[in-house]
Amino acid sequence: MILQLGMTQQIETLVTLTGTIQFASSKKYQSLEHLRKGYRGFLAKLDQRPVNVDSTEIMWITDGEALDKLRTLFSNDSLLDDKKQAIVINDKRDDNCASKEARLAIALNELSLCSHEYGEIVRTVITDIFVLPSDVAKGGSTSQAIGVIWANPKLTYTVADIIEILVHEFTHHSMFLDELRYGHYSYAAVLDQKTWAHSAILNVQRPLDKVLHSIIVATEVLLFRSEYLGHPVKPRVHPPTEILLTQLQDSISSAEEIASLHKGILQQRALELLENVKISLRKVVSRQTHHSDFSSRPINVPLQ
Repeated sequence: MILQLGMTQQIETLVTLTGTIQFASSKKYQSLEHLRKGYRGFLAKLDQRPVNVDSTEIMWITDGEALDKLRTLFSNDSLLDDKKQAIVINDKRDDNCASKEARLAIALNELSLCSHEYGEIVRTVITDIFVLPSDVAKGGSTSQAIGVIWANPKLTYTVADIIEILVHEFTHHSMFLDELRYGHYSYAAVLDQKTWAHSAILNVQRPLDKVLHSIIVATEVLLFRSEYLGHPVKPRVHPPTEILLTQLQDSISSAEEIASLHKGILQQRALELLENVKISLRKVVSRQTHHSDFSSRPINVPLQ
Protein backbone atom coordinates (compact mmCIF):
# COMPACT_ATOMS: atom_id res chain seq x y z
CA MET A 1 0.00 0.00 0.00
CA ILE A 2 3.05 2.26 0.14
CA LEU A 3 2.68 3.34 -3.50
CA GLN A 4 -1.05 3.98 -2.98
CA LEU A 5 -1.05 5.82 0.34
CA GLY A 6 2.55 6.87 0.84
CA MET A 7 5.26 6.07 3.35
CA THR A 8 3.98 8.47 5.98
CA GLN A 9 0.60 6.75 6.36
CA GLN A 10 2.26 3.35 6.66
CA ILE A 11 4.54 4.56 9.44
CA GLU A 12 1.67 6.36 11.18
CA THR A 13 -0.31 3.10 11.24
CA LEU A 14 2.63 1.22 12.78
CA VAL A 15 3.16 3.94 15.41
CA THR A 16 -0.56 4.06 16.22
CA LEU A 17 -0.78 0.30 16.71
CA THR A 18 2.37 0.07 18.81
CA GLY A 19 0.99 2.93 20.87
CA THR A 20 -1.85 0.69 22.01
CA ILE A 21 0.64 -1.21 24.18
CA GLN A 22 3.46 1.34 24.56
CA PHE A 23 1.82 4.74 24.34
CA ALA A 24 4.63 6.80 25.89
CA SER A 25 7.39 5.01 23.98
CA SER A 26 5.55 5.26 20.66
CA LYS A 27 5.67 9.05 20.89
CA LYS A 28 9.47 8.99 21.18
CA TYR A 29 10.57 6.74 18.31
CA GLN A 30 13.68 8.31 16.79
CA SER A 31 14.45 5.71 14.15
CA LEU A 32 12.96 2.86 12.17
CA GLU A 33 15.02 0.52 14.35
CA HIS A 34 13.11 1.71 17.44
CA LEU A 35 9.80 1.38 15.60
CA ARG A 36 10.65 -2.20 14.58
CA LYS A 37 11.20 -3.19 18.19
CA GLY A 38 7.94 -1.56 19.24
CA TYR A 39 6.08 -3.21 16.38
CA ARG A 40 7.41 -6.65 17.31
CA GLY A 41 6.26 -6.02 20.84
CA PHE A 42 2.81 -5.24 19.47
CA LEU A 43 2.79 -8.48 17.45
CA ALA A 44 3.86 -10.45 20.51
CA LYS A 45 0.96 -8.89 22.44
CA LEU A 46 -1.45 -10.12 19.76
CA ASP A 47 -0.35 -13.60 20.83
CA GLN A 48 -0.93 -15.16 17.42
CA ARG A 49 2.44 -16.92 17.30
CA PRO A 50 5.94 -16.64 18.85
CA VAL A 51 7.71 -13.37 17.92
CA ASN A 52 11.41 -12.66 18.40
CA VAL A 53 11.13 -9.23 20.01
CA ASP A 54 14.91 -8.82 20.25
CA SER A 55 15.52 -9.05 16.50
CA THR A 56 14.95 -6.27 13.96
CA GLU A 57 15.76 -8.35 10.88
CA ILE A 58 13.60 -10.76 8.88
CA MET A 59 13.99 -14.28 10.25
CA TRP A 60 13.87 -17.47 8.15
CA ILE A 61 11.76 -20.09 9.94
CA THR A 62 13.25 -23.56 9.48
CA ASP A 63 12.41 -25.34 12.75
CA GLY A 64 10.12 -28.30 12.08
CA GLU A 65 7.77 -27.73 15.03
CA ALA A 66 7.42 -24.03 14.26
CA LEU A 67 6.71 -24.81 10.61
CA ASP A 68 3.99 -27.29 11.55
CA LYS A 69 2.24 -24.70 13.73
CA LEU A 70 2.40 -22.06 11.01
CA ARG A 71 1.17 -24.49 8.39
CA THR A 72 -1.94 -25.09 10.51
CA LEU A 73 -2.61 -21.36 10.78
CA PHE A 74 -2.11 -20.77 7.06
CA SER A 75 -4.09 -23.84 5.98
CA ASN A 76 -7.18 -22.54 7.77
CA ASP A 77 -7.12 -19.12 6.11
CA SER A 78 -8.63 -18.02 2.82
CA LEU A 79 -6.14 -15.35 1.74
CA LEU A 80 -3.93 -17.94 0.10
CA ASP A 81 -3.78 -17.71 -3.66
CA ASP A 82 -5.90 -20.83 -4.10
CA LYS A 83 -9.24 -21.62 -2.47
CA LYS A 84 -8.47 -25.23 -1.43
CA GLN A 85 -6.98 -24.00 1.82
CA ALA A 86 -6.78 -27.35 3.64
CA ILE A 87 -4.43 -28.82 1.04
CA VAL A 88 -2.54 -25.75 -0.16
CA ILE A 89 0.67 -26.24 1.84
CA ASN A 90 2.26 -29.67 1.82
CA ASP A 91 3.22 -31.20 5.16
CA LYS A 92 6.68 -32.27 3.97
CA ARG A 93 9.92 -30.32 3.80
CA ASP A 94 10.96 -28.74 0.52
CA ASP A 95 14.12 -30.31 -0.93
CA ASN A 96 14.77 -26.97 -2.65
CA CYS A 97 14.18 -24.92 0.50
CA ALA A 98 17.73 -23.51 0.71
CA SER A 99 17.72 -22.52 -2.97
CA LYS A 100 14.33 -20.85 -2.66
CA GLU A 101 15.40 -18.95 0.47
CA ALA A 102 18.48 -17.76 -1.39
CA ARG A 103 16.32 -16.54 -4.29
CA LEU A 104 13.98 -14.77 -1.89
CA ALA A 105 16.94 -13.08 -0.17
CA ILE A 106 18.22 -11.87 -3.54
CA ALA A 107 14.75 -10.54 -4.41
CA LEU A 108 14.53 -8.72 -1.05
CA ASN A 109 17.84 -7.02 -1.75
CA GLU A 110 16.80 -6.14 -5.30
CA LEU A 111 13.52 -4.71 -3.99
CA SER A 112 15.54 -2.44 -1.70
CA LEU A 113 17.64 -1.36 -4.69
CA CYS A 114 14.43 -0.41 -6.49
CA SER A 115 13.41 1.71 -3.50
CA HIS A 116 15.38 1.85 -0.26
CA GLU A 117 12.41 3.27 1.65
CA TYR A 118 10.04 0.59 0.34
CA GLY A 119 12.52 -2.11 1.28
CA GLU A 120 12.94 -0.73 4.79
CA ILE A 121 9.19 -0.78 5.43
CA VAL A 122 8.92 -4.32 4.07
CA ARG A 123 11.70 -5.36 6.47
CA THR A 124 9.78 -3.69 9.28
CA VAL A 125 6.30 -5.10 8.67
CA ILE A 126 7.48 -8.59 7.67
CA THR A 127 9.25 -10.30 10.56
CA ASP A 128 9.45 -13.91 9.35
CA ILE A 129 9.43 -15.90 6.12
CA PHE A 130 9.12 -19.66 5.73
CA VAL A 131 9.33 -21.94 2.71
CA LEU A 132 7.17 -25.05 2.32
CA PRO A 133 6.15 -26.77 -0.91
CA SER A 134 2.77 -26.63 -2.61
CA ASP A 135 1.39 -28.05 -5.83
CA VAL A 136 -1.06 -25.20 -6.36
CA ALA A 137 0.17 -21.95 -4.76
CA LYS A 138 3.12 -19.58 -4.88
CA GLY A 139 2.75 -18.30 -1.34
CA GLY A 140 0.33 -16.73 1.07
CA SER A 141 -0.43 -14.62 4.11
CA THR A 142 -2.94 -14.86 6.93
CA SER A 143 -4.39 -12.40 9.40
CA GLN A 144 -3.82 -15.15 11.97
CA ALA A 145 -0.04 -14.63 11.69
CA ILE A 146 0.57 -10.96 10.93
CA GLY A 147 4.17 -10.36 9.89
CA VAL A 148 4.75 -13.86 8.49
CA ILE A 149 4.97 -14.74 4.79
CA TRP A 150 4.77 -18.25 3.42
CA ALA A 151 6.68 -18.34 0.13
CA ASN A 152 6.92 -21.04 -2.51
CA PRO A 153 8.66 -19.51 -5.55
CA LYS A 154 9.60 -21.80 -8.41
CA LEU A 155 13.32 -21.92 -9.12
CA THR A 156 12.54 -20.89 -12.70
CA TYR A 157 11.03 -17.57 -11.59
CA THR A 158 12.95 -14.43 -12.41
CA VAL A 159 14.01 -12.06 -9.65
CA ALA A 160 11.26 -9.68 -10.82
CA ASP A 161 8.68 -12.46 -10.42
CA ILE A 162 9.82 -13.08 -6.85
CA ILE A 163 9.81 -9.35 -6.08
CA GLU A 164 6.16 -9.36 -7.16
CA ILE A 165 5.47 -12.19 -4.70
CA LEU A 166 7.04 -10.12 -1.92
CA VAL A 167 5.11 -6.97 -2.87
CA HIS A 168 1.90 -9.01 -3.09
CA GLU A 169 2.27 -10.58 0.35
CA PHE A 170 3.60 -7.43 2.00
CA THR A 171 0.51 -5.58 0.80
CA HIS A 172 -1.76 -8.14 2.47
CA HIS A 173 0.01 -7.44 5.76
CA SER A 174 -0.32 -3.69 5.24
CA MET A 175 -4.04 -4.28 4.82
CA PHE A 176 -4.22 -6.40 8.00
CA LEU A 177 -2.59 -3.56 9.94
CA ASP A 178 -4.75 -0.90 8.31
CA GLU A 179 -7.85 -2.86 9.27
CA LEU A 180 -6.67 -3.19 12.87
CA ARG A 181 -6.32 0.58 12.96
CA TYR A 182 -9.50 1.65 11.17
CA GLY A 183 -11.84 -1.30 10.61
CA HIS A 184 -12.86 -2.19 7.05
CA TYR A 185 -15.91 -4.48 7.02
CA SER A 186 -19.11 -5.66 8.58
CA TYR A 187 -18.14 -9.32 8.92
CA ALA A 188 -21.67 -10.52 9.59
CA ALA A 189 -22.62 -9.28 6.11
CA VAL A 190 -19.38 -10.46 4.45
CA LEU A 191 -20.21 -14.08 5.29
CA ASP A 192 -23.41 -13.93 3.23
CA GLN A 193 -22.69 -15.29 -0.27
CA LYS A 194 -25.13 -12.78 -1.73
CA THR A 195 -22.55 -10.11 -0.88
CA TRP A 196 -19.62 -11.77 -2.67
CA ALA A 197 -17.87 -9.91 -5.49
CA HIS A 198 -15.36 -10.55 -8.27
CA SER A 199 -11.69 -10.97 -7.31
CA ALA A 200 -9.09 -8.95 -9.23
CA ILE A 201 -6.39 -11.64 -9.15
CA LEU A 202 -8.12 -15.04 -8.92
CA ASN A 203 -10.85 -13.72 -11.24
CA VAL A 204 -13.64 -15.56 -9.38
CA GLN A 205 -16.42 -14.69 -6.94
CA ARG A 206 -15.11 -14.33 -3.37
CA PRO A 207 -16.14 -12.75 -0.05
CA LEU A 208 -15.92 -8.97 -0.19
CA ASP A 209 -13.06 -8.73 2.32
CA LYS A 210 -10.93 -10.99 0.11
CA VAL A 211 -11.98 -9.00 -2.96
CA LEU A 212 -10.90 -5.71 -1.40
CA HIS A 213 -7.55 -7.31 -0.57
CA SER A 214 -7.20 -8.49 -4.17
CA ILE A 215 -7.96 -4.99 -5.47
CA ILE A 216 -5.39 -3.33 -3.21
CA VAL A 217 -2.77 -6.01 -3.92
CA ALA A 218 -3.25 -5.90 -7.69
CA THR A 219 -3.02 -2.10 -7.66
CA GLU A 220 0.22 -2.18 -5.66
CA VAL A 221 1.74 -4.70 -8.06
CA LEU A 222 0.78 -2.53 -11.04
CA LEU A 223 2.23 0.57 -9.40
CA PHE A 224 5.45 -1.26 -8.55
CA ARG A 225 5.73 -2.37 -12.17
CA SER A 226 5.07 1.16 -13.36
CA GLU A 227 7.57 2.74 -10.95
CA TYR A 228 10.38 0.17 -10.89
CA LEU A 229 10.10 -3.19 -12.65
CA GLY A 230 8.56 -2.30 -15.96
CA HIS A 231 5.67 -4.25 -17.48
CA PRO A 232 6.74 -7.85 -18.18
CA VAL A 233 5.87 -9.62 -21.41
CA LYS A 234 5.52 -13.07 -19.82
CA PRO A 235 5.07 -12.68 -16.05
CA ARG A 236 4.86 -15.89 -14.02
CA VAL A 237 3.15 -14.69 -10.82
CA HIS A 238 0.49 -12.17 -11.89
CA PRO A 239 -1.25 -11.64 -15.23
CA PRO A 240 0.24 -9.28 -17.81
CA THR A 241 -0.52 -5.64 -17.07
CA GLU A 242 -3.27 -5.23 -19.65
CA ILE A 243 -5.15 -8.29 -18.35
CA LEU A 244 -4.61 -7.33 -14.72
CA LEU A 245 -5.98 -3.85 -15.38
CA THR A 246 -9.10 -5.29 -17.00
CA GLN A 247 -9.68 -7.74 -14.15
CA LEU A 248 -9.09 -4.96 -11.66
CA GLN A 249 -11.66 -2.74 -13.32
CA ASP A 250 -14.22 -5.56 -13.23
CA SER A 251 -13.43 -6.23 -9.58
CA ILE A 252 -13.82 -2.58 -8.57
CA SER A 253 -17.17 -2.37 -10.35
CA SER A 254 -18.32 -5.58 -8.71
CA ALA A 255 -17.24 -4.46 -5.23
CA GLU A 256 -18.89 -1.08 -5.62
CA GLU A 257 -22.12 -2.67 -6.81
CA ILE A 258 -22.23 -4.95 -3.76
CA ALA A 259 -21.36 -2.07 -1.44
CA SER A 260 -24.19 -0.04 -2.96
CA LEU A 261 -26.70 -2.86 -2.53
CA HIS A 262 -25.59 -3.71 1.02
CA LYS A 263 -25.06 -0.45 2.85
CA GLY A 264 -22.55 -0.65 5.67
CA ILE A 265 -20.81 -3.82 4.51
CA LEU A 266 -17.76 -1.68 3.74
CA GLN A 267 -16.82 0.85 6.39
CA GLN A 268 -15.66 4.36 5.52
CA ARG A 269 -11.97 3.47 5.41
CA ALA A 270 -12.58 0.64 2.95
CA LEU A 271 -14.57 2.96 0.69
CA GLU A 272 -11.72 5.48 0.83
CA LEU A 273 -9.24 2.79 -0.19
CA LEU A 274 -11.41 1.90 -3.19
CA GLU A 275 -11.57 5.52 -4.30
CA ASN A 276 -7.82 5.85 -3.93
CA VAL A 277 -7.32 2.77 -6.13
CA LYS A 278 -9.09 4.51 -9.01
CA ILE A 279 -6.79 7.52 -8.65
CA SER A 280 -3.75 5.23 -8.67
CA LEU A 281 -4.93 3.37 -11.77
CA ARG A 282 -5.41 6.58 -13.72
CA LYS A 283 -1.75 7.34 -13.00
CA VAL A 284 -0.67 3.91 -14.29
CA VAL A 285 -2.65 4.23 -17.50
CA SER A 286 -1.55 7.83 -18.06
CA ARG A 287 2.08 6.86 -17.64
CA GLN A 288 1.85 3.91 -19.98
CA THR A 289 0.21 5.79 -22.82
CA HIS A 290 3.58 7.55 -23.22
CA HIS A 291 5.64 4.34 -23.31
CA SER A 292 6.02 1.80 -26.09
CA ASP A 293 6.19 -1.23 -23.74
CA PHE A 294 2.47 -1.19 -23.12
CA SER A 295 -0.30 -2.46 -25.39
CA SER A 296 -1.89 0.19 -27.60
CA ARG A 297 -5.34 -1.31 -27.17
CA PRO A 298 -7.64 0.89 -25.08
CA ILE A 299 -8.27 0.06 -21.41
CA ASN A 300 -11.24 1.44 -19.55
CA VAL A 301 -10.39 2.58 -16.05
CA PRO A 302 -12.97 4.15 -13.72
CA LEU A 303 -12.51 7.91 -13.78
CA GLN A 304 -14.73 8.71 -10.80
